[in-house]
Amino acid sequence: MAKTEITAEFGEKIGRAFGKYLGKSKKVVLGRDNRPKAEIVKEAVKKGLVGAGIKVEDLGILASPELSFHLVRLKAVGGIMITGSHLPIEYLGIVPMLEDGSGVFGKVGEEITKRFYE
Repeated sequence: MAKTEITAEFGEKIGRAFGKYLGKSKKVVLGRDNRPKAEIVKEAVKKGLVGAGIKVEDLGILASPELSFHLVRLKAVGGIMITGSHLPIEYLGIVPMLEDGSGVFGKVGEEITKRFYE
């Protein structure tokens, strides 16, 4: 999904796919940086997660390492950070994290991608 424009529709689909992967009634933490579109995308991701039956704890604006910390502290099964990290202000990404604060890759990434396209 590289070089895909991050829109509200895209964010909702990612949220729903991640939520379906994790399973209903699980808790996910959600955070964002202060980029112009981050709030809109965060709300769309939240909508997708809730649509998949996920309980969302919105932590607002914070740094990615803080989201990882709170993910573990709050005993959530996953987290999503909306950020462009070190890139110019016009870039934005959706970064899912697993229960231990690690990133999504490999077979887990493939499973989430499969659900994205269902």
